[in-house]
Amino acid sequence: MPDLPSAYNDLEKYTEDLCSFIDTTLVRQITGGIHVNDALIYNAWDRLPTEWTEWWSRWPDHRLAQQNLIDSIGEDDTSHAHENAYTDGGIIGRPESLGNWLARLKALALTRTQRPGQSVILPEVLQTRMKTKKVTEVSRATKLIHDLCEARGIRHVVDMGSGQGYLSISLAYLFPELQVLAIDGSESQVAGSQAFTDSLGISNRRLTHMVHWIDGSSALADKVQAWSAGERCILVGLHACGNLSEHMIRYFAEISCIDALAVVGCCYNHIVPRSDMCPAGFPISEALRDRNVTLTPTALMTGCQAPNNWPRPDSQVSSVFGRRRLYRAMLEKLFFDHGISAGSGNERPAWGIRKGDMVGFTAFAHRAMDCLHVDAAQRPTDEQLRAYEEEYRGWEGRIAILWTLSVLCGKVVESVIAVDRYHFLEERQVVQEVDVVPVFDAKVSPRNLMIVATKKVQGG
Repeated sequence: MPDLPSAYNDLEKYTEDLCSFIDTTLVRQITGGIHVNDALIYNAWDRLPTEWTEWWSRWPDHRLAQQNLIDSIGEDDTSHAHENAYTDGGIIGRPESLGNWLARLKALALTRTQRPGQSVILPEVLQTRMKTKKVTEVSRATKLIHDLCEARGIRHVVDMGSGQGYLSISLAYLFPELQVLAIDGSESQVAGSQAFTDSLGISNRRLTHMVHWIDGSSALADKVQAWSAGERCILVGLHACGNLSEHMIRYFAEISCIDALAVVGCCYNHIVPRSDMCPAGFPISEALRDRNVTLTPTALMTGCQAPNNWPRPDSQVSSVFGRRRLYRAMLEKLFFDHGISAGSGNERPAWGIRKGDMVGFTAFAHRAMDCLHVDAAQRPTDEQLRAYEEEYRGWEGRIAILWTLSVLCGKVVESVIAVDRYHFLEERQVVQEVDVVPVFDAKVSPRNLMIVATKKVQGG
């Protein structure tokens, strides 16, 4: 069972409370009910509790208010130390209701504190292609995977979404007794991995590469079965993006030769929600489907955020990030008011923002309308653009806090995803044990939750 938050010792109760929290009106609003880009259109600030907005409005620098929120959901116990840390301007005394909401959010998030465990020391020849973060991740993951292989008597490893081969090559190089199958949908990634494999003198028998999209198809399952030649395997993935993790979890449950699983997910914004077009989408477990759990694209995006890893603000140094978010929201309001359509369907238009675009809203809007090919007849005048800038002068902090509130929910969103995957595996009769392991240091690798599972002994 995963390490539940300290207030819980029962998974069902935790699941119920977690799902209820993400379905509250406030969480729904800030994680997609009103996208931060639409905040000015739908008066998102005024929909927040008045005592919260009045308190935030008294801060001398909105970035300090943002940091106050972020500190409140940290893994350590220092949140209370920051609660009344800034007293200039009479801002002491956070509203009790805000404190309770933040405490509830923190209490429902699965821990990201790294579980104790050993790592291997990667030789220099393996480290040379990796950044420091990747070295740390591969060092820990290879040790955990090898320990699972030793405990289960496994000698075959299937690495799905193998990319440039950091994990698969390290496993094959460090542990000669293992045979590894590295699968990725990108021909160029596989070619790069193969070239490095050859340079290390690792034979194709010990490390086999395969170009194949990991799409949940039976065709890939058949190829894995054929490669294994009846031998038991462990299925592994290091930061398996979006639905790739869910495909791997299903492959583990359905392919008879796969005996163990170790996968770290990431890029939750690429998860496909369940629909008539995608009946296998999120959530995948009956436990969450029965509770009618849904997550908006914005909510899934928040699960990719790591606000506790953001640099702490310096009030003496100006920042362009808050202004950029304000201008983006102002642009949406401008388009809405003038009936300008940009993008297609529910997709948000995007374009590259240059330094010169941030000198003022007029320059920002002209650049955006140029990139989005807005017809000249529809374009507001410079006088109208300046009027918007004047109307929303002083709103930068409000938009920044709305954005921060949404990403604060990221840990809870990721917990929902991890619990869904855990329940799915628990619901499979062939599965023996399931765990959710915070495998990496979250300060280095925020996406550190590894789903680890094993199957029952056949005939047992």
